[in-house]
Amino acid sequence: MTEPIQLAVIALVVLLSGISKSGFAGALGAFSVPILMMVLNPRDAIALMLPLLIVADVFSLKSYWRLWNLPELKRLLPGTLVGIALATLFLQGVSEFWLTVVIAAMSIIFALKSLLIKNTPESVGHLRLLAASTSTAAGISTTLIHAGGPPLMVYFNARKLEPTAYIATVAVLFALMNVIKLATFSATGLLQWQHVLLAICFTPLALLGNRLGVHLAKRLPKKQFLLVMNGLLLMLGLVLIGKLL
Repeated sequence: MTEPIQLAVIALVVLLSGISKSGFAGALGAFSVPILMMVLNPRDAIALMLPLLIVADVFSLKSYWRLWNLPELKRLLPGTLVGIALATLFLQGVSEFWLTVVIAAMSIIFALKSLLIKNTPESVGHLRLLAASTSTAAGISTTLIHAGGPPLMVYFNARKLEPTAYIATVAVLFALMNVIKLATFSATGLLQWQHVLLAICFTPLALLGNRLGVHLAKRLPKKQFLLVMNGLLLMLGLVLIGKLL
């Protein structure tokens, strides 16, 4: 993982992750693993992203310290644990081919959902059921492509939290999930020291991405920005499928 093109792609992903976490509640997180898979194998891409995300988590938590909604965190955390456990078992047994297929399919589904489904629930229905289903889905997607944001958006759009509380709550939930993944990835041998050391080298870019995210969240029209990003995510998913054919 020392080729110049690989380092350039990793740098781009670190910057994008910092922007996503601090400015868009992780909405751009689905980009990270598919982009890295352009230059790395799927398992290396998944493993490398984890320490990079943990570095970004530190800066995001600092920016939104104690602004989160604690009852929402308590409601969502159990489901994320179940999702992480299920996805970790899947990672241990699946081939590289099928892992690529799943990641590409998730990227395409997340992009199409954002591009085509504009309406969000006006009421939460059965709150515990909605929390359990979306948080479990978030646990699965955050383990496979480090993108727990899309499933959680369904829940938080229904809950209609104030924007700052929404971003802060998602930020701390991501941080908790990443700490849990750190334990599971280390225990299963997916995460290696070379991934950790490389992530440390890119810490300054994570800080820059955090600052940019906070700045952009206040100035950019979010709907138009996410429209372009989801279009690119759809293209990434299709490119990954094309590489397998």
